Amino acid sequence: MPSWARAVAVHMPRTAAAMLQLDYAQRMNSPLPPQLRAKLRWAVAECNRCEYSMHYAKADLKRAGGNIDSLANLESLLASSTATEKNAIDFIRQLTTNAPQIPDSLFESLRQDLGEHQAASLILLGAYGNFQDRIVLGLGLPMEPNGPLEPLNVEFVPGAIQLAPLVPASSTPSIAATGDPDVIRDESLWTDLSYQQLQERLEHQRTRKPRLPVKSWDDVKRNLPESLRQRPTSIVWNLMCYGYVPELAIPWTNATRTMWAELPGDRVFEESLFWIQTRTIECNYCMGHCEMLLEVAGLNKQEIADRVRRLGSDDWSGFSPPEQRSYAFARKLTQAPWTLTPDDYQALEKELGPAKAMSTFWWLCRGLYMTRISDGFQLPLETENVFGGIPPAKPK
Repeated sequence: MPSWARAVAVHMPRTAAAMLQLDYAQRMNSPLPPQLRAKLRWAVAECNRCEYSMHYAKADLKRAGGNIDSLANLESLLASSTATEKNAIDFIRQLTTNAPQIPDSLFESLRQDLGEHQAASLILLGAYGNFQDRIVLGLGLPMEPNGPLEPLNVEFVPGAIQLAPLVPASSTPSIAATGDPDVIRDESLWTDLSYQQLQERLEHQRTRKPRLPVKSWDDVKRNLPESLRQRPTSIVWNLMCYGYVPELAIPWTNATRTMWAELPGDRVFEESLFWIQTRTIECNYCMGHCEMLLEVAGLNKQEIADRVRRLGSDDWSGFSPPEQRSYAFARKLTQAPWTLTPDDYQALEKELGPAKAMSTFWWLCRGLYMTRISDGFQLPLETENVFGGIPPAKPK
């Protein structure tokens, strides 16, 4: 098995199983032409400085009949690419490094050249690459002795993968008004945007025109398995992914549900971590979802506003030291994953314990998938809380 599967399987074997199926779907079932897919995956890894994934992209390109010399560096990649491929490379590099600022015209050009199916697949590929690279970099994983490995096509016994809908139970951590000190060094740019400015950005996102039409639930559900048709959804994120690329979106949902079932976390803590990530890369759509999910977790609107103001400030006193250090880890993983060292993850384990550290780390890597989808499609933020009717459920 790949090293990332073996590392995750120590504490989350079912999640690792779902990740293997997700990886196979991305590498073998993507609507993108195999050579273009490999080139784009290399471009994501190159931006993230993830040599492990760069080697895998070269192996996939060779398997598809391409010339791996074209992936020697960015210049050789661009020199060997068509005009459409160059636009795709440009888009996916921006999706990795500065997703909110991608011009609509660039995606529209890709939509015209590739069609909606492949253009949407490009976004899901970029999201997956940013998720997987952080798993590798955050854990400091080596190449396998006989790697890069071919995609692993494997089935698991019924019940191993969580297919049925599942939402983790809620519990609200206490925050003292005073007491716990601020143990994290301030970042100069962290407070550039005030709470009011962030709220104005959320309002603007509610009127954003998406880069592809949002499909209706009736259109989407036709392509979904029974496990995903059980509960209609109005979440734009879901309608776009399931509506345009179900072959890649469904394995992702299965992986997320399996992680929730295997090692459920505290909802308020998780959404606070995700908020840190959305603030770091300025993903307005996902930031709005964080506020919705904090409400579902049991906080009222004033408590949400107070928490968001505190998270967005340079004073994290009141949050426990383990929370503060987890937020700092989230920011670093989001900003510059290549700067992480084994000491960073070991410190997370010391603060949270080995099992919770792994589930928290996986959740954070997940966040960098979610934001790339949101900014890639430029999803309009829903005006109502679209998570309100989803009750927590206990795993079997």
